[in-house]
Amino acid sequence: MSLRSRVMAGIALIAVVLGIVTVAITRITENNLLGQVDRQLAEAVGPIRNLGDFGPPGRDRSGPGSPARDAPDAPGGPSRSLSSLYIGVVRNDRVETVLTPGLRGEQASPPSIDAGTATAAADSSQAFTVMGSGASPDYRVLSYTDDRSNTVVTLAMPLDSVDAAVADLIKVEAAGALVILAALGALGWWVIHLGVRPVKTMTGVATSIAAGDLSQRVPEADERTEAGELAAALNTMLGHIETAFEERIRSEARLRAFVADASHELRTPVATIRGYAELYRTRGLESPGALDDAMARTEAEAIRMGSLVEDLLTLARADQDRPLDVAPVDLSELAADAAADARAVDPDRPIDTALAGPLQVAGDQARLHQVAANLLTNALVHTPPGTPVRVATSRDGDTAVLTISDDGPGMTPETAARAFERFYRADPSRSRHSGGSGLGLSIVESMAKAHHGTVALDSGPGHGTTVTVRLPLSGPLSPE
Repeated sequence: MSLRSRVMAGIALIAVVLGIVTVAITRITENNLLGQVDRQLAEAVGPIRNLGDFGPPGRDRSGPGSPARDAPDAPGGPSRSLSSLYIGVVRNDRVETVLTPGLRGEQASPPSIDAGTATAAADSSQAFTVMGSGASPDYRVLSYTDDRSNTVVTLAMPLDSVDAAVADLIKVEAAGALVILAALGALGWWVIHLGVRPVKTMTGVATSIAAGDLSQRVPEADERTEAGELAAALNTMLGHIETAFEERIRSEARLRAFVADASHELRTPVATIRGYAELYRTRGLESPGALDDAMARTEAEAIRMGSLVEDLLTLARADQDRPLDVAPVDLSELAADAAADARAVDPDRPIDTALAGPLQVAGDQARLHQVAANLLTNALVHTPPGTPVRVATSRDGDTAVLTISDDGPGMTPETAARAFERFYRADPSRSRHSGGSGLGLSIVESMAKAHHGTVALDSGPGHGTTVTVRLPLSGPLSPE
């Protein structure tokens, strides 16, 4: 059920309750007023008994003490009550009017009282109401049996004052109910407007987002209100959704670029191998020297393609968070081994080491060796021959630090910012010629993250390049 329906249902329920309460108050008030009239009738019975004889006709009842003479001017207290009384007696199965002082000079008629009803009421001493006709008002009637004449006497009082009081009460109650309902209606409209407006705004924002505009946000509101809390929560959620969606788009773009770059890198060795195979098939390699050269080139391209595939598999495993073969590794010893391998590859290159004592880290020794080897390979490949390279390890609190630096030409800020991107080359032709795939630093970054570490690059034109790998220490290597 909508908020508008709930508010309208609440107002309707209040209207029903008001109606019930109004009817109850009216009935209670009317009964109280009738009770007052009944008490006045009951109080008038005593004085009426003392006024005279209500015997059969023919007797003189006009002298002192007769009802006709004394009722209007009865001395003392009864005169005030008797002035509005209608008195009748039951004779010959009908009620005969004896005294109607309240009708003097007026056009109203006496009450029409049924003799049987009056007689039955006299036996039960219960007052009853007789409905008026025309201009005659309603009457409240009380009957009793006169002891001296054994005659049923009826006393009646008009209810015009009671009816007027009840009518006035109904008018007041109706006016009050209308005012209350109008106020409730205005309050309900205000509540609906206040409650529905944020919902409509949120609906509009949701529609825009569904159409593809993820930048839409719900207008901010007072967070102390329910609508404000909901708006803040929705905006937070929408921010996360937009960030995740943008990251997904970037990830898909990187994946497409990765696939395209991988295809491009594999296309060259595959084309080379295929070309030499076609030459051999068409007998284009008749001389022994040409055949040996073709086989050497084919082998080199196959090795390059295998290296590229291995690098791709390494990155794929890192992306899948595959478990590492974790064991205690001495980072200083590992750096020394990598430096020795680099000297074997380039004996003329000055490679200096500054290694701290044993630095134990928990990691996959083969992957960590690949990190150091890739960094040294980059330093050898991307710097001129004879450029010094330095390998150092140190301890920084609970972190082991591996630093590999060179005095080469360095990188521009744009190149340094993209150095860890997959297949990125500052000089594509030179790197491809030297065997680089553009994945070395990407593998270093992935392996460092897999070991809960970090890698940072500091480079500038003419200032060389320094790569720093930081890994968490796992404790001493031996219980010395």
